[in-house]
Amino acid sequence: MPKFFFNISSERPDTVGLELPDRKTARGEAIRAAGEILRDIDGALSTQEWFMIVSEESGDYVLELRFSVREKTPS
Repeated sequence: MPKFFFNISSERPDTVGLELPDRKTARGEAIRAAGEILRDIDGALSTQEWFMIVSEESGDYVLELRFSVREKTPS
């Protein structure tokens, strides 16, 4: 079973990874995990942008999820 790595912008590189059956499953896992992480930080992003990059054990890029915060300045 292939291994996938989920690297988050504000954390150390993922050196453990997850064994998952395919890229489609890795995509679903990335979306689920991103939702949990964003929920747990309760809207308090330490930077204006947060991202997760998913890659295969071979280093091949699978996908990237990006979230950013842009606040409207009061007029």
